[in-house]
Amino acid sequence: MRSLGTEVVIEANAAGLRTLAGHLLVLAGDGVPDGTHLHLEDSNGLEDGSVGLVLERDDQE
Repeated sequence: MRSLGTEVVIEANAAGLRTLAGHLLVLAGDGVPDGTHLHLEDSNGLEDGSVGLVLERDDQE
């Protein structure tokens, strides 16, 4: 993932896209509390040099 100023580009192969989709489905699951989040960083799930990403459930909107 990389930042282009006002945009974020998520680049991934098919396996990476499936992994991201899985993370999103978990966060969207029944019974997952508001505020539950997952940090993805270059040392944890992303390639070296990637911009960090936080996926968070927000039921307030």
